[in-house]
This record gives sequence, C-alpha cells and structure tokens, in this order.
Amino acid sequence: MKAFILAAGKGERLKPLTNDCPKPLILIKGKPLLEWNLIKLRSAGINEVVINLHYLGEEIIKYFGNGESFDMKIVYSEESELLGTGGALIHAKKYLNNSPFLLMSGDLWTNYPLQRLISYRTEDKAHLVLVREKLNPRGDFDLLDSKISIELSKKEYTYSGIALINPEIIPQETASNKELWKDLLLPYAKRKLLSGEVFQGVVKNINEKSDIEELDVLIAE
Repeated sequence: MKAFILAAGKGERLKPLTNDCPKPLILIKGKPLLEWNLIKLRSAGINEVVINLHYLGEEIIKYFGNGESFDMKIVYSEESELLGTGGALIHAKKYLNNSPFLLMSGDLWTNYPLQRLISYRTEDKAHLVLVREKLNPRGDFDLLDSKISIELSKKEYTYSGIALINPEIIPQETASNKELWKDLLLPYAKRKLLSGEVFQGVVKNINEKSDIEELDVLIAE
C-alpha cells in the first residue's frame, strides 16, 4: 500500500516560523513533523509515499530526498499553484496505482495505529478516521451503522485528516482547485458509500505555536 501526504500549504497562521521553513519541517521534539509521520508509516509497513508540494517544497525535497536514507521510496507531486486537498489527488493520480491508499494530512501528529487502515478491507469508496472535538461538540457529520451520514441533525464528528481512499473517487480530469470533502467525497457520502470510525486518541493539527508547545510536552520518545 502507498501513502499520500498533503504537505503543500503555506502555514500562514504559524508565521514567522514558516517564513523560511515549510510547516512539515517544523521541529517537534527535535524532528520535523513530517519525519514523525514517515516513521509511523514505515513502522506500519508502508514504504512508498507520495508527497504533494508547493510552498518551499524544495526544502522538503532537500531534507528527505528520494527517501532512501529513511528506508522508503518518496516521490513528489509538485504544484505550481495550490490545488486544494482534492485537486492535489487529481494532480498526483499518475503516482498512485489502482489499490486503496492511505491519505494523511502533513500538518498533524497522531498516535492513531496506522496498521489498522492497512489491514482494513471495505467495499466503500473511502474510510475516514473521525474525531469528536472536545471544545466544540458540533461537527460535520455523523456515523450511522459505521457509514458516514450527513442527514442526521446532531453531527458529532469531524474528519481527522487520516483516511483510506479508493482511487476510483479521483476523477480523470485536468487538476484544478478542489476540496477533498466537498468535491470528491460528498457525492459518495450522499449515496452512503463512505464508512468511518471514531478515534479517541491524539490527533493534533499544528496550526499555532501553542500546538507545538503542547506536543513537546505530550510526546515521550
């Protein structure tokens, strides 16, 4: 199985830390955030990774290269302009085969057991890892019999940034700015073709300096 890591964003809310450093290379406990995720993927048995790039992408390439020093094979999908989370998959489809792949946001740290997705078997078009926001219980969708539901009123859960994706959802078209949920996944949610699970562990998006400080305290190597 391959993994796709979304790492093209500008990290505007982390400026000035991201003035000269792309967000995936911000150090967490002495390692770049992206390196933590690559280590987790490799430990789960994934050694082929596609990474999309835009802002300061050359710095990421310089650090990770072709992945050989990390015992992985890394290819890069470079975007001359930001294509969004959905457009990124369309642009990079040539690097993916016909098998499901693990999708992961490059700006998160998690202790989710990625091996669970690698061994997951589903006929659905995608399987999303969901979280319940503690401070804001209002989410984006619900789970009904393990299916993503957008019809119920309570909407308890949000997307964690981790998913198993069937490449059939990626249209054969010229890449343009599109979003993963609205443009690629929502039509399948309406047809009840997306499954999900709720994860109770740590999924931390790095959006502000305080997030980095919290992780430095949280992580014990």
